[in-house]
Order: sequence, then C-alpha cells, then structure tokens
Amino acid sequence: MKKALSRFLGLFLILGLAIGLTGCSGSNQQSGEKITLYWWRSREDANEDVLQEVIKGFESENKTVKIELVLKDPRTYEQELTEALAAHQTVQDAPDIISIKGEDLPKYVPLLTPAPGNLFDAEVSKSKKTGETTTQYVQGLFEDVVIKSVIFNDDGKQLVYGLPMAIDNLAVYKNKKLFSQAVERLTTANKAEKNLSTTQIKEIKTLIEGDIDTWQKLVEVVPYLKVADGVNISQAAIALGTSLNVERSYDILQTIMMQNGTAMTNEGLDTATFNLSQTGTVATKTPGEEALKFYLRFSNPNDPKAYTWNDKMPNSVDAFMQGQTAMMIHYASTYRHIINETPTIKSSLDVVPMFQLADPKVPTSQDRLKTFARMWVEAVPSAKGDQKLQNAAWSFVHHITSKTGSRPYLQAMKLPSALRDASSTAKFDVFDDQKKFSDTWYKGHRALEIDKLFIGMIDEAYTARKSLKDALDGAAAQTTAVLQASRAKWATAAPSAAEEEAGSGP
Repeated sequence: MKKALSRFLGLFLILGLAIGLTGCSGSNQQSGEKITLYWWRSREDANEDVLQEVIKGFESENKTVKIELVLKDPRTYEQELTEALAAHQTVQDAPDIISIKGEDLPKYVPLLTPAPGNLFDAEVSKSKKTGETTTQYVQGLFEDVVIKSVIFNDDGKQLVYGLPMAIDNLAVYKNKKLFSQAVERLTTANKAEKNLSTTQIKEIKTLIEGDIDTWQKLVEVVPYLKVADGVNISQAAIALGTSLNVERSYDILQTIMMQNGTAMTNEGLDTATFNLSQTGTVATKTPGEEALKFYLRFSNPNDPKAYTWNDKMPNSVDAFMQGQTAMMIHYASTYRHIINETPTIKSSLDVVPMFQLADPKVPTSQDRLKTFARMWVEAVPSAKGDQKLQNAAWSFVHHITSKTGSRPYLQAMKLPSALRDASSTAKFDVFDDQKKFSDTWYKGHRALEIDKLFIGMIDEAYTARKSLKDALDGAAAQTTAVLQASRAKWATAAPSAAEEEAGSGP
C-alpha cells in the first residue's frame, strides 16, 4: 500500500512539473481558462496572414493559450515598444512576446526574461529528458551566428534571451539580361575596333559568363559590364563605393572587414578595434583601412578599372530594378520587394554567393568565408513580472522557432531557417548555403548609431573630408563609447581585468 501511494505521489509531482514547464498554470489548465499573450511585431517583416498561420500552429497544440497579434508601424515601433515596456500597466495590449532585430538584442536584454533553463527538455522530450540546459540545446540546434547573438552573460551564467525563425544574409543580385548585353557589346565593339584577339575575346566571355565569386574577379569584370562616357555612368557594373545611395553599405563594408581579418572589437567587446593593426597599435596600413580603401575603389574615378558608381547614381535597389546596374549586394528579404515593384525583372534575375577575398573553391579557404547576417529575434519581456505568462510566452517562442512551427513563416518569406539541419526554404539556394559562414559582430546597445557611424565614415573618406585613417579613428572612438556604455554583453565576451580579479577572490 505504501509503495502504491509513493508511486502515485511521484507521478503526481512529475505531472505537476511538466504542466508548469509548458508555460501554463495548473489552475488555468484545470479550469479551461485561456491565457492571452500579446505578440508585438513590426509590419516591415511578414504580413498578418503569414503570422496568423504561425499562431494557428501553436494554438492547435496549446488549447489554453491564445496569441493576440499586434502589428506596429515600423516608423514608430521602437518608440511604442520602449514606452510599453516602461509603463506596461497603462498599455492595454502590453507585449508578452516581442520581435526585435537581432543586432538590437543587447539594448533590450535588461528588459527581458531569459529562457527557462530546461525549455527544450520540457517542450520536446516530455517522456525522455536529456538533462541538457536550454543554452546547450541552442548551441547544438542553431547556426553559429545565432548562438553568438542570443546567449548573454548574466551573473556568471550563459542564458538565452531570444530565438529567431530565420537567418538572412548578404548575397549578389544579378541581372542576367545585362550580362548577355555585355557579351554582345564586346563582340560588336571588337568587330569595329579589332583590338582583341580571338583568344582574348574567349577569355573575357568566360569571365563574364563564369562564377564571379571573388572580389578580384569582380574588379576584372567591371570594365566589361559598365557603360560610361568618362566619369559619367549610364549603366554600372555594380552598386558599390558610396554610402547613402548604396543600401546596406555599412554591412557590405563590415563584411569586407571581417573577410580580411579585421578585428571589429577587442575580446571584451568594450573597445572598437577596426581602426587598428592586428597587434593593437595604430599602423599606416591596417586591415580595416585596407577594406575601406578597397570599397571606395568602385566610386573612385581615378581608378578606371574598378570605377563604376558615384553619388549621382540612384538608390542601389532602384537602379537595379531600372536596369541601371548589372549587380547589387543585398539580403534575401529584398527579393519580394524587387518582384512586387518590378515583376518584369523576374525572368532576368539571379542571385549568386557573396564575393569573397579567399577563393571559395579552395577547401583550405572555407574558414575565411564570410557574409553579413541579420535576423528577427523573438524575445520575452520581464515587465509584467508574471512567471506563468513568461513561461507560456517562451513556449510560444520555442514552438515558432522549431522546424514545424517556423515552416509557414519560412515558406512565405523565402528565407533560410535559423536551425542547422533544416531543409531549404529560401527562394535561392545560395542563402541557405551561406548560413554556415554568415556572421555579425557586437555593436552594443545602439547598433543603429554604429551603422550610421560607418555611413559617415564612408562618406568622409569618399568626399576626402577626412583621410582614411582619420575617418576610421573617428568612427572607432565613437563606437568604443557606445560599447563601453552597453550593459548586456554576449557570452563570448572575455572577462575584464576587474571581473577576473573578482572571480579569483576567496
């Protein structure tokens, strides 16, 4: 009798624990009362129909939880979100789950509650526990760029503060029609001028029609894709070299920096180092300076081989849609905008991998491949202070970032999954293929400000208002100020001298 009673009590306790970990309180499940969670998102991402499909998948498996979608104007989203988190008691639909850009996560971490320590055990393996923490599971399931972006130091612990459904990354958009026209121009011009041999014509055609997968090959092909009269460009080979009229110019430059080994920050993530040599001392030539110099080649009329763009050209995306540039660099999410705005370009459009400094075909170069990544991260605010709501919210986040839960979003948005072993969902395979070497760097709690610093740095150097070195030094000094004021640090941050001394105490 005692053994039966003991077994019953044990089962009761296990059941109670499982119910608690699902994020719903026992009383709510027993009474059938629904928990309502408010999911805040910006309208600049997926549309309402897609997100409702995501919600439907979760609610069908969680009958006691209702998700209310709240879509906000992207122009006011951040301000409304900040105000709601600061004064949630006066906001009727204060958020329980928020979608924020991954680079902005350090700004919001002080206002968020981390994932429960055994979220994946509770949600995935109710019948068989692995004993691994949520942090360990994330490290095993998600791509490297996700791991470094969502796990933060918290009083000596490494905790997960958000999870994405997808990863986006930079690649090269090509207008195949303009490439074909370049080959035709080459043949026609040579018939009139007869300045190229048959062998030379063949080599140039091979270059234009082949894989332009390195920056060196891009420089070589620019003269044949460009249509210009002196410095006046009527058709660019690629939109590169300026700041304001090249969308994501800062991400492109930062990609080149990461490719050439530029250390963007120190190991403690509190000092910008992209203006320094690898040894940490200011040098005449540094990786960061070389990257900026190379980027500017494409807008330098004194570099006729690479020159193909200037600040008189239209916005890079507009120029691409209007056939004024043969190539541009952008994210997978831009495809929907291009096709919606210019449906006729669809048959001519192709996307190829991001240019690399190292030859991607060489096996020993694989660890040097880089492209910039961005993502929307789903996170759980701590403002309401209700652990039951927070656990339920994290159950929702876990579901929609799983293979099954994220599928409607990924298929509609044509984006790669943030999970390592997920099947391809992007419109172009290149975006899935690039996940493994997609990367980012820590920008502290004011990522947008740092991106603006890079835009200013490019413009200062392009207009010669400052030398390359002075432009880099100025941007680095201001970036350091941001990093040192940032409270939340990635778990990859090396401890400071003060933290090491405190850790070695009795």
